[in-house]
Amino acid sequence: MSPTNKRKLFYTIYFTLVLLPAIAMLLSGYLRGGENLIRDLAVFLGFIGMSLAGIQLISIGRIHWLADALDLDKVYNNHHWVSLLSVLLIIAHFMLLSFYNPIIAGFLNIFKAPWMIAAGSIGLFGLLLIGITSVLRKSFKMDYRYWLFIHDILTIIILTFGMIHLFKVGYYTSHPFMKAIWIFEIAVWVVAFAYIRIIRPIRIGQKPYMVESVVGESADTYTLTLVPDGHDGVSFEAGQVAWISTGPSPFNLHRNPFSYSGSSEAPGGAIRFSIKNLGDFTSTVPHMQKGQRVYVDGPYGTFNLEDPRMQKGLVLIAGGIGLAPVMSILNTLADRGDKRPAYVFYGDFNEDTALYADEFEQLKPKLNMAFVQVLEKPLQDDYPHQGYITKDVMLEHLPQNYNELFYFVCGPAAMLRAVEKHFDAMGISDSQIHEENYTMA
Repeated sequence: MSPTNKRKLFYTIYFTLVLLPAIAMLLSGYLRGGENLIRDLAVFLGFIGMSLAGIQLISIGRIHWLADALDLDKVYNNHHWVSLLSVLLIIAHFMLLSFYNPIIAGFLNIFKAPWMIAAGSIGLFGLLLIGITSVLRKSFKMDYRYWLFIHDILTIIILTFGMIHLFKVGYYTSHPFMKAIWIFEIAVWVVAFAYIRIIRPIRIGQKPYMVESVVGESADTYTLTLVPDGHDGVSFEAGQVAWISTGPSPFNLHRNPFSYSGSSEAPGGAIRFSIKNLGDFTSTVPHMQKGQRVYVDGPYGTFNLEDPRMQKGLVLIAGGIGLAPVMSILNTLADRGDKRPAYVFYGDFNEDTALYADEFEQLKPKLNMAFVQVLEKPLQDDYPHQGYITKDVMLEHLPQNYNELFYFVCGPAAMLRAVEKHFDAMGISDSQIHEENYTMA
């Protein structure tokens, strides 16, 4: 099945699961007006909020079959917004019920509320805690492993107590059709959670990798090369990403997303990542030993050099470590003997922090490539391109048909925002742009 059809099927299933309880409620004879309309509307919102919360297990589950169909940047960004929406819907559920019956407002005190109501309050508190810890994780410098463990525990609490509340109240789930729908929804959530925490790790563990080398590229950036351990390797496309982890077992909560930086045509199934030391897992990379076992969960991502939109040429824009996927694209083009035009704009701080200078020199005779390096504060006073990658810098080096080329951008968020404005000024269509700016959920 094509990536487009996979994506259509995924979203059809996604929205069906989200709306199914609400549709079942309508078909069961509720929301028809009368004195109980506010109560029915409150439950309607609660049903949608609960189904939205549960379905997030599928959207961020990194289902391997959908690896080439879903844009990770959009998936994780949507996950954050949809999670917020589910919280707001369940809060609205509680507020409308409190308006309908003011006594319910006092049931936020779980120690005084009836058990069936207290379970709902516990689920609501769990949702709020997930939202708060997700938003403030980086501000509080919370270790990702601890946050993910808390996230998993809160997810179990939310879904468990939410279902206790739903079935113990029982008025709406007393209808056989409604009860069957919610049992089906719960089964989907359980399977999704089992896939994330059991099935996927088992699959990853069947194809481990070993460290071949760790090479310093600058003071804080390293190239990690891995080779298959007991298998032929897992093929990937240039521009895709993978999550990697170390340790004795693939059942490791601490996986980290990195872009491939080597050629998809590398011999022996070898794969390469370029990793900047930002603390946490990345600080361990310089100390990895040859032969050390590494688990790779990937590839993921929709970028594919065979896309018809890319055949007239590529404009590859990178900032800092965002150069990693660009190097994968360039090395893959070189190994395939692909001579389509490639215009590379690379921004970094100065000559000492710039990456892969020697590799660019080796690639130039193999590619139809124009390379422009822009340094924010170069050490040379007469450096030709100082500052940032701007519209003027790009137009100076791009051909007249620049709006027919395909643009790939990867770098810090501030750079992406600036480049987007330049694209608007240049009249570049959104359909001709691919950005890499995924954030872990």
